[in-house]
Parts: sequence; C-alpha cells; structure tokens
Amino acid sequence: MATEWLSSKEAARRLGVSSATLYAYVSRGLLRSEGSPGQRERRYRAQDVSQLKRRRDVGRKAESIAANALDFGTPVLESSLTLIENGRLFYCGHDATRLARNASLEQVAQLLWDCDDRPFGPKNLPPMSAALRGAWLAAAALPPVDSCLVLLPAAARWDHPSWVEDRTAMLETGARILRLLTAAVTAEPLSDKPVHEQVAAAWRVPADQAPLIRAALVLSADHEFNASAFAARVVASTGANLYGSTMAGLVAINGPRHGGLTRRVASLFDELRDAPDLDGELSRRVHDRVYIPGFGHQLYPDGDIRAATLFAMLREIVPHSPELAFADRLAAAAERVIDRKPNVDFATVTIERVLGLPKNSALALFLLGRTVGWIAHALEQAAHGTLIRPRARYTGPRPGS
Repeated sequence: MATEWLSSKEAARRLGVSSATLYAYVSRGLLRSEGSPGQRERRYRAQDVSQLKRRRDVGRKAESIAANALDFGTPVLESSLTLIENGRLFYCGHDATRLARNASLEQVAQLLWDCDDRPFGPKNLPPMSAALRGAWLAAAALPPVDSCLVLLPAAARWDHPSWVEDRTAMLETGARILRLLTAAVTAEPLSDKPVHEQVAAAWRVPADQAPLIRAALVLSADHEFNASAFAARVVASTGANLYGSTMAGLVAINGPRHGGLTRRVASLFDELRDAPDLDGELSRRVHDRVYIPGFGHQLYPDGDIRAATLFAMLREIVPHSPELAFADRLAAAAERVIDRKPNVDFATVTIERVLGLPKNSALALFLLGRTVGWIAHALEQAAHGTLIRPRARYTGPRPGS
C-alpha cells in the first residue's frame, strides 16, 4: 500500500490542533515529520497522525474518568458559595469579574460569609498582647506564608472568643484573622482599613494603580473545592476553630502545585526576560519535557476568566508598562507553542512585576484573598455539623493472598 503523506495544515486539521501544537508534538517526539523532495515544508505520514489521534483520544478518555476521581472531583460536597460554569466564576450568584471592578475584599466576604459589615468594625481587632507583638515583629522579615504561620498560632493562643461557636462570634473571629494576616503580609500594625488600602499603602502603590490590588484580592477569594479550601474544610469538620482551618489552608496554599506555583512563574519571567526568541526557548523546554508554569486551567478550557479580567485591567491602567509588554509577548508565545492561555498565577505575577511589588507579592495577594474563602468554607461546614471522612479504594494485597 502506498504511503499517504499529509501537509502540516492537513495533519493539524485531522488532529484538531493549531500548527503551533503540531510543532510541539514533533518537538516532544510524539509525531515524526519528514522532508519532502524539492519542498521546504515538512510532511507527515497519515498513519502516524491517525495513531497519535487514537492515543490522544484514549488519554483524554482516561483524563475524563480521572476527573471523577479523588484527585480532581470527588469527594463531592454541597456548597452554596462558588459556581464555576461555562468559563465563568460566580460568588453566591454574583459574577466575580464584575465584583473585581468595584467591590472590596470585605464586601466579597460579606457575600460569602452571609453577613453585614459589622464584623469588620473598628472595635473588632485582635488584642495585641506582648507575646503577639513579639510574634508580629518576628514575622515581619519572613516570606508571606511563613510570616502568617508565625503570627496566626500566636494570635490563636490569646484570642479566647475564637472558640465560641456562636455564629456572630465566628464571623468576628474570621474578620480578626483577615486583619492579622494582612498585618503579617504588610509588616504593618493592625488596622481596620480595607485590606486593599492597607496593602497598597504598605507597598507604595499609586492610587490610580491600587484597583489592581483590589481586583487580584477579589478574584482570589474563592474557587470552589480547591486544595487549600478543602483542607480548611476538613479541619473545620473536626470542630476546630477558624484559626485551625485557616492554618490548614495556609499550609496547603504554599505547595508548588497550588499558590506556590507563583514562585515558579516568577522564575520563568526571570529566566526568559532577555531571551531573544521566546518561541524557540519555550519549544526547547517542551522538547526537554520541562514544565511551563502559568498557563492553562482544567476548569477553564477556553482560558482562565480571572487572568483575562486582570489583564484587561492592566491594559486600561498601565497600558505602556514594559513589564506588561513582556508578559503579553510571553503569553502569546506560550499560546503558539503549547496552545494554552495564561492563568491567574501568571496574571498575579504580572501585577507583581508591573507594579514593582516586593518579592512573593503574588502569593501574598493570593493567600489574603483566599483567606476569605477558607473562612467561608469553614463557616459552611460548621453549619453542616458533619465530619468529612471519605473512604479509601483499597489497592493493596488481599488478606490471605
């Protein structure tokens, strides 16, 4: 049987991918291309393309099955907090991207916690004992998550009302925790000012650029049962107080596959800042099977709406920023090479670079915003009054075997 040859355009069409993705398949050794006599364009064996398509379709089916397994799906719990649907994000029925344009983090907390603004009143600040002041001073020189993990246990030791299970007391505890973490991240004294104002002042962000801080906080507030929110919820289900749940969220968010991913994105910015050929550099990484962080999200196949919103605001507020121009070039190159769009980690690191914020500020914004979500999940789980205890699917040797 004669060999059927395909042009790159036809091969990409049969695979249902862009030409850039086709190139990535070749770079990764998933597909062979050969020179055509007298032609500059590479060609592909139709049989190889068909085999790759079958393998990929089988892989996608396996991914679909895995999406219903523990790592990305179950255990499924009922929640009225956040909806991710058709590429959009909603907090209690309100479009999060619209809230990012005009709401403060405290106003989003009122939505997710189902309360008014009284917990955030000026009288509801944690008592600053000598021990807590010492912990605050010790935390000031540490990275964001570490500073929070130093300050929060110290505060819990002296915040006796935090163990009261009355809903009003729990709401007030949640507000005190948010204030404490803001003080830890900014290395500034406790304040009842809105979180975005405290952060902008501490990091010397001009007033006309401060909406970017507020928007990043709002869009980080919650994202359904992400790893840190689930960790916080599991701890809450044991009857632990909000300090315990928040500490669980902090530990989880620091991991490099969750909030800590912003560190890897920041490293990518540094490594590629002076690269003369971004497409070529990214292609080399693909070929060497080096993970490229900051792109794609399983819940947003057409692009992370949070990142799209933050980039739209960046272009409105700082349209001539060289750092934004570089981020746009890097994002465009990544879409050509790996066929993925920027996610919220990439966007918050871009804000960090554009505004000239301190190192690890992207993670700091993420954890401050997500604190509202952790507390919302803990409050909701406490109202359910049940222990989260999933069963294991045993895969070891059977007894007597």
